Amino acid sequence: MSDPSATSSRWPKRYSVLFTLLGLLILVEVMTVFAVLASQRFATERALREYSHELLKNVVDETRENAVAYLRQAQDSVALASRVFEADLLDISDPGRLERFFLEQLRVIPQIDSLYYGDLSGNFVFSKRDPDAADDGFLTKIIRNDASADERVTLIYRDRHLTETARRLTPDDPFDPRDRPWYTRALNRHGEVWTQPYIFYTSQRPGLTVASAVWKPRDSNIGVVGADIELSAISEFLKTQRIGTSGAAFIVDRNGDVLAHPLDARLSAQEGDATLRLKKLSELDPITTQAGIHLERNFPDLLALDYSHYDKFALGEKSYLSMFVPLLKQDQNHWIMGVYAPEDELAQKIREGQRESIFLGVAMSLLVVTAAVLIGLIMLRPIHNLQRQASEDPLTGLLNRRSFDEIAAKQLMSAGRQQRPLSAIMVDIDHFKAINDAHGHGVGDEVLQAVARRIRRGLSAQDVLSRYGGEEFAVLLPDTSLTAGQLVAERLRHAVAESPIKTSAGEMNVTISLGVAERDGWTNGVTHLLERADHGLLAAKRDGRNRVVSAVGAAA
Repeated sequence: MSDPSATSSRWPKRYSVLFTLLGLLILVEVMTVFAVLASQRFATERALREYSHELLKNVVDETRENAVAYLRQAQDSVALASRVFEADLLDISDPGRLERFFLEQLRVIPQIDSLYYGDLSGNFVFSKRDPDAADDGFLTKIIRNDASADERVTLIYRDRHLTETARRLTPDDPFDPRDRPWYTRALNRHGEVWTQPYIFYTSQRPGLTVASAVWKPRDSNIGVVGADIELSAISEFLKTQRIGTSGAAFIVDRNGDVLAHPLDARLSAQEGDATLRLKKLSELDPITTQAGIHLERNFPDLLALDYSHYDKFALGEKSYLSMFVPLLKQDQNHWIMGVYAPEDELAQKIREGQRESIFLGVAMSLLVVTAAVLIGLIMLRPIHNLQRQASEDPLTGLLNRRSFDEIAAKQLMSAGRQQRPLSAIMVDIDHFKAINDAHGHGVGDEVLQAVARRIRRGLSAQDVLSRYGGEEFAVLLPDTSLTAGQLVAERLRHAVAESPIKTSAGEMNVTISLGVAERDGWTNGVTHLLERADHGLLAAKRDGRNRVVSAVGAAA
């Protein structure tokens, strides 16, 4: 169209290097910010893993200490009884004294469920906590094989103060301690033994037994003392371990049997023949089951798990972190503790801090990018103004002569290579000197600006318009033949002459004269083309002005 388009088209070429450098600066800044954020995210995830592992490890360590202390109480009680019996500090032939000794220990050691002693003759004293008593009482079974069949087995019920509340005989009880595995194993080992966890018949809860043979001087065995430990107390302890809002810890043995779990009150299951067994992980709640599936997938043989194993699994749309670690090894027992917790709960505060850092980083990145763009535009504005001033006519805003010649030369060369038409128009305001002389140069400037606007509106977007000097204008018409150029020139003449121009000195009727020339094979430069158009312009002046004349001299 006119010079503004030409000027804007030259802007990217002239300052492309500056814009490229500015773009690279912004890109480097953005990449740096995101690199820092990525590094922070990596560090945060690592800290999260370490924090989660440390939290789970603390639960495991505390549970291990509690479980070991829990079992040690029974172990110490059995060892104490064995030493007392071997040292003859207590008459073990007196069932009453044995009962009193066992009950006193049960009163002060809550971890033990029962204490008992069986001798080589099958005599047996068994004292335990009574689960059916309303006041935390006790129950004692005394078996005397030297008594009559009707009086062989006696049950004694006591309250929590050890006061006898009831007594009854159970002659049909076939129990014999010498048939029990804990008894035979303790005698064969000549020392302390631990049974694997099993379901106690009376309470139907999981537990285990620690037993030790009692020896007199000269290696003479006189019997076996034992203690039962209900593992439900460990489950109760696990309930106190807060792992998020829905995490949990549990204990299994080497066979995958569940020994303790805070979310399952009944850990026994009944087989088809009515026998009781310990539940498997797959028989508990869905989360524990899923954790168990991952554990068995990684360790088909749980005995191979001799180190802390961290895992991650999903249930539905929720992700969980888990940890499995050997809890304790006691005789033939090999216990493993598992801990799980929702990842989001463990990571909530860290995730919130991470989101805040990402938001801050993105905000800072946008701020820096915006500042860089603004600074770049501010720094380039003076250069742009200088470039615009160097290429534009300050009065009309059109291209000046130098800029027009540069553009016209390129267009002329392109048209010559492609053998496409190109025309030029020279325009001059008629009697412009008279306007200046009569009204002054200020009014003359107003006329120049008004004529420039009207000419600009009469051109297409690809046409190039310039103030070529004084009251002269030059127009370049790409892809335009002489005939088409004459039509354009006639349109411009009408645009200027059709209505008066309003100035500070009043309305004025202004006309223009135009000369048109087309590129030909002999036209080898802008100057030659414009000279031919100028010849047409001079002819239009001589013929009376306000007309269009082509370079061949034919008036339009």
